Amino acid sequence: MGTGGLSTLLQLHADAVPGFGAGTLVMLALGWVMLIGLGLGFARSIACDPQEWSRSVRDATMVPLWGMVAMGLMAVGAATYVVTAARAPSLAAVAFGIDTAMWGAGTVLGLATAVGFAVWLITRRPDHPLPTWALPMVPPMVSATAGGVIAEQVSSDVIRSILVGACVVCFVLALTLGTTVIVLAYHHAWFRTPVPVALSTSTWIPLGIVGQSAAAAQVLSGPVLDDVARVYSAIVLVAGAGLGAYAVLVTVRGFIARMPFNPGWWAMAYPLATCGLGSYFLGWQWASLVTVAVLVTIWLVCAVASIRAIAASRHA
Repeated sequence: MGTGGLSTLLQLHADAVPGFGAGTLVMLALGWVMLIGLGLGFARSIACDPQEWSRSVRDATMVPLWGMVAMGLMAVGAATYVVTAARAPSLAAVAFGIDTAMWGAGTVLGLATAVGFAVWLITRRPDHPLPTWALPMVPPMVSATAGGVIAEQVSSDVIRSILVGACVVCFVLALTLGTTVIVLAYHHAWFRTPVPVALSTSTWIPLGIVGQSAAAAQVLSGPVLDDVARVYSAIVLVAGAGLGAYAVLVTVRGFIARMPFNPGWWAMAYPLATCGLGSYFLGWQWASLVTVAVLVTIWLVCAVASIRAIAASRHA
């Protein structure tokens, strides 16, 4: 997710910053390698243990992870179109088809994950809200943004209207569910039980709703609601700065406490990428560039930590 989002941001700023053009191609290639590699790895796990599949869709602690799959598909698909359209216009139509297919698959999977997890929360009413609960609520907002970009390329007014309508539904659903979960999680973390050290980086996840909703509002607003969308985006991004500061404090606390590496470290990447995207669409280029600089640093830290963990696992 974070790799695809970084690829898109680098391309959007490629004309302003030397070197970003080459970086966007590297990130796009790595995004595809990760997507295919992780997909094959999961397929191999299922082949070795058929119960792996049933656990992933029945275990409440694993269901939110399908939200990452949905966002990964859409993030890499969107980056493929954005980068290809800019770097190889002759292949733009093919890239658009790939982006549309991955958006469709990611949207269906994301909606199923968000609604399914929401039903689980309502029926089970667990006592310990966590920031990770926001993870399955983010994909519909990603669908809203990516779908809005796709709709702009469609020539048929009817199809475009249907796509925009579907994106608006995704936007409202993600905003409603996401806001509810975020309020519950932060209330619990601030007034009852702090976020566990091992889950420190999960505090970045709610920023995905913030940044992606700012981007979606800009993409879907149209001329009539443009001013409303700009005001909304500015408000949520400024409010998101507070959530970001909290995420930084909790993460620093985690590192000081020698938080062990786990794949959850990557939770810092994609939410930050969405904030950079929201800032870009709002016209806050400076904020978007600052976000890109921080995101590159985080991506490198997570990549090095991941490589070291894999090497240590193989050695063991």
